[in-house]
Amino acid sequence: MRSPVNFLGFPVGLLRTWPGVLMLAWVGIWLSGCLSATPTLAPGPIPTETPTPQPTSTATPVPLGEVENPIVFGYIDAGSVEQPPAADRVIQQIAGQTGLAIRAESFSTYRQLLEAMEKTDVHLAWMPPLTYLYASQRGIAEVGLLSNHFGVYRYGVQFLVNASSGFQLYFDPLSGQNSADAATALRQFEGKRPCYVEPTSAAGYLVPAGLLARNGIRTAEPVFTQTHSGIVRTLYVQGVCDFGATFAISGDPRTSSAVLQDLPDALERIPVVWRSDPLIPNLALVYAAGMSEEMQQTLEQALIDLVKSDEGRSNLSLFADYEIEDLRVVDDSLYDPLRETLAALGVRYAELIGK
Repeated sequence: MRSPVNFLGFPVGLLRTWPGVLMLAWVGIWLSGCLSATPTLAPGPIPTETPTPQPTSTATPVPLGEVENPIVFGYIDAGSVEQPPAADRVIQQIAGQTGLAIRAESFSTYRQLLEAMEKTDVHLAWMPPLTYLYASQRGIAEVGLLSNHFGVYRYGVQFLVNASSGFQLYFDPLSGQNSADAATALRQFEGKRPCYVEPTSAAGYLVPAGLLARNGIRTAEPVFTQTHSGIVRTLYVQGVCDFGATFAISGDPRTSSAVLQDLPDALERIPVVWRSDPLIPNLALVYAAGMSEEMQQTLEQALIDLVKSDEGRSNLSLFADYEIEDLRVVDDSLYDPLRETLAALGVRYAELIGK
């Protein structure tokens, strides 16, 4: 006959012994582990893998003067068939001497050229004085070389009258010197009517009118004759204006062949009352702002070497559409006398682009 068992299937008598008690305890622990609930994980964000940053490559700027980034020499198209070939010859000469990549580019107007230079699409160019004053004021360009034209680098103005008008003369044509300053010599023109060339002419209006304004001399409304020789002719016939002003030092319209042919006594009949110092610079070579000083000096030396030969001078003159006899290094202060004279008129340089 079998012994009775409990609900676990163990004999009841076994529980009365120590080995049985231990065995029962072990089984209880085992069952407890099997019957306990399986733990669950709380929902959360799915982890993402952070990508490793990859190094980026920055393009190295190509230096100015390399084939991929050539220097651009801007100029105004004068409509001459000789100008483009001359430009090419000058460019080839510069490139050959310096080893720099350079090309010429023509523009229809100085306004277009200035816009390109402001964006540094043009790096150097020929520029007349009033246009340079605008470019300098805007920080677009800085002067490098000044041209010698008819033997001078700058020219001035002279005040003319008819010899029979009774004005006092303060200029000695033999010595080429004035005997009085501007304030004294020009005071006699107070309230008188001047003859000028046209309103944007440096020597034919702006500078002489500026000199009068600087010295507080007010005149009647001017007459514009459109040419310097026209002023000489108008004064010769009398009755239109009391005095006139023309360019001087670089030449004299009274001695032009066109005037002397009709008025052979023009020098005697139309004397100079007073002559200014040379304060109007000739055509200049200017650089876009920011060009390195080293590159400027390299280009300047190449052009100075070029102008030493007859062929070089001829090519430069055709290229610039301006008679160039020589070149010399200058700085911006050369333009200060002109700036000071024009300031008396309240001139706006933006209205003088191209002059």
